[in-house]
Amino acid sequence: MATRVSGALLAAIALGSVLTACSSSTPSSAPGTSSFPTSVAVSVPPGAPGRTAPGTSLRFGDSAVLPADAFRPSGPTAMYTVTGITPGEGVPDSATQGGAAFFVYVTVTSLAAHRSAAPTVVGLAGSVDGRTPALTLPPPVALKACGNPSPPEQMKRGDSYATCLVAYADAGQKLTSVIYWAETSTAVGFDFKASPVVWGTPNPTSSAATTSTTAAG
Repeated sequence: MATRVSGALLAAIALGSVLTACSSSTPSSAPGTSSFPTSVAVSVPPGAPGRTAPGTSLRFGDSAVLPADAFRPSGPTAMYTVTGITPGEGVPDSATQGGAAFFVYVTVTSLAAHRSAAPTVVGLAGSVDGRTPALTLPPPVALKACGNPSPPEQMKRGDSYATCLVAYADAGQKLTSVIYWAETSTAVGFDFKASPVVWGTPNPTSSAATTSTTAAG
């Protein structure tokens, strides 16, 4: 298997919804570890943004409109802005198990008309090829460059929080992209497992999907 994958990844990340809470603000980077901003200011467009279609390819810093709760794929949506993935430092050997850790930075923005539960990051993962999810979890220990204190309990349209997750690669692998691959529905327009949304540049052997247009949510 090209990338270490947990069959219970979604459930594990759900347990790890102890995420970074911060309002959307000027881009900031973790000192000495990443050229990517760890959080960004996100502007919500007027009206109801169209849901991002499975298979869409994005650049780091682009936003995707995705289910706010992966277990309710046809429910409310939120904006997910992945700002980068970079080699991580300080992750214990007991967690990397001979492989390598990569930090995934994402800003989550609510699209809810009224205050409601904060959107989760279930379904986001680092990837070596733009299709296969690496085991991706909250940091196993406190890390200055990859922090994740608790998000707000409730958020309304335009509210944001930023978080960092740790993606684990096998020895010799490099994770260059981030995917949304929630496997909660095979319905047309929601089968992100078969055709993930991809941020970044997969490795040259990638069979990642090409850009597609967004579909109305």
